Amino acid sequence: MSIEKIGDILLKAKAVTKEELEYGLNIQKSTKMNEKIGRILRYFNFAGDEEIARALAHQVGWKYFDKKYVIDIALIEKIGLEPFREWAFLPVKTERGPAFVFAHPFAIAASDCLSKHGLCDKDCYVGSEGVIRHYLENLANRQKGEEIEKKISLIKEKGMVGNELKELADRLLDEAIVQGASDIHIEPEEKISTVRFRIDGMLYFRLTLSSDVHNNLVNIIFNKADITVSDFLKFHDARFQHNSMNRAVDVRVSCIPSCFGPALVLRLLDVNRTLITLEQLGFERTHFDRIRRVTQKPHGIIIMAGPTGSGKTTTLYAILNDLKSISTKVITIEDPVEIKMPLVNQVQINERQGVTFACATRAFLRHDPNIILIGEIRDADTAQEAIRAAITGHRVLSTLHTNTALDSVYRLHDLGIELSSIANSILAVISQRLIRKLCLACRRRVTVKKEKWPAFFKEQFKTDESEVRAYKAVGCDVCQGGYKGRTVIAEVLEFDAETKNMVAGGKLDLLRYKSMEIAHLDLKVDAARLVLEGVTTFEEAERIIG
Repeated sequence: MSIEKIGDILLKAKAVTKEELEYGLNIQKSTKMNEKIGRILRYFNFAGDEEIARALAHQVGWKYFDKKYVIDIALIEKIGLEPFREWAFLPVKTERGPAFVFAHPFAIAASDCLSKHGLCDKDCYVGSEGVIRHYLENLANRQKGEEIEKKISLIKEKGMVGNELKELADRLLDEAIVQGASDIHIEPEEKISTVRFRIDGMLYFRLTLSSDVHNNLVNIIFNKADITVSDFLKFHDARFQHNSMNRAVDVRVSCIPSCFGPALVLRLLDVNRTLITLEQLGFERTHFDRIRRVTQKPHGIIIMAGPTGSGKTTTLYAILNDLKSISTKVITIEDPVEIKMPLVNQVQINERQGVTFACATRAFLRHDPNIILIGEIRDADTAQEAIRAAITGHRVLSTLHTNTALDSVYRLHDLGIELSSIANSILAVISQRLIRKLCLACRRRVTVKKEKWPAFFKEQFKTDESEVRAYKAVGCDVCQGGYKGRTVIAEVLEFDAETKNMVAGGKLDLLRYKSMEIAHLDLKVDAARLVLEGVTTFEEAERIIG
């Protein structure tokens, strides 16, 4: 009996269209790399991890693993982590005892490995490759972190010159990547230099270096970024690539000449990292539905608003990932390109060559696009071109550095855009912030009396309650001071008929009152919701809301 093809299973389940499957099969034939069709369909976002895993389970007659993943650490220690990472399978604990979850059930080498260790009689399941690799990478990161810590301690004990300093630079980059840091700050002071990592928006102290080591370390980083070593007393903006754990990470170097020497910030950009879907970002349901609704409209601008580091670009990528398809032409202009996306033409800013946001957007209109992503509306020319693109029948996605959704209207008007054009072109403004989530392993339930509620919480919840149940950050070895990861809070100003009329008529004060009447437009309400749900703390919400 022949085995049913995975593409046919996905087609019957309506997980992919016939057009998408044919496109994937053509890619498979043309690349001549014998790539699995499931991976191709997932790469192009035609099918999700879970859909492919369920199709594989159907194909081989196994069960899909839809239970909670409880990793069997003892089996990983017995077999070693590398075989699991190489063949993408995972040992888990179940009510029936140890079992194994495979991303690729036809991996003969993995089956041979289990036979070698006398484990071939255990239950086997098919699971989502993304979930399996997430757990494996976390375990690998933990091991890598321990190795890095030992190496850095050894380097500091023996002294740091020559190759030892080069190794220190590489280890600092490796450790920052393992910890999920977005930036490394190397800051000289009068007698020492401080190294800090920015993780989930907060700076955490890592180590101190002597002044002479600081200057030598700067030399090594300058060398990597092709900066003239003697130019210590100048501003620099450069980049280089660092390879860590089998993947390349772009490192952007910003240098300022402080009074104690060059101060560096290294921004880490993993251009090959996995896209986060709109569902995974954590938008409140009403916000999510509104965003989904406006993104389906055929033309107009969707603007992401918020300060630097508020996750605007990540949300735009998630929206774009939802919209792109074989039948849609998508072009982006970015500074820099942060994630490489299939089926999308991505252009990077290069001001020396005359590639700016404004001129690129102008050129894009002659390139027959359906969707244009403009990384940021910085000036009047870019604003004018964005409006022109929307009015001529294109969907436009962009960002503005404003604090609230309504402030974006004022900002565009300040850039010379007429209110009538703003009213006729904007679909919605989404203002968002990133807020740290409590670590589920160590958070502690507490009762907070009304007199200790922050002002923003009292404003939103004018109740007779004298206390509320919430959670407190504690801190453990798997988190940063009681927090792990971030989620989004937002306000969504959708341009319905009434909003358009208010903007076109210049009644912006009335629009501000209207937006305040709709609870879901308020960042404070969203933050308070997360406190009550035990996702974050009063302290974190107050820090973000102000």
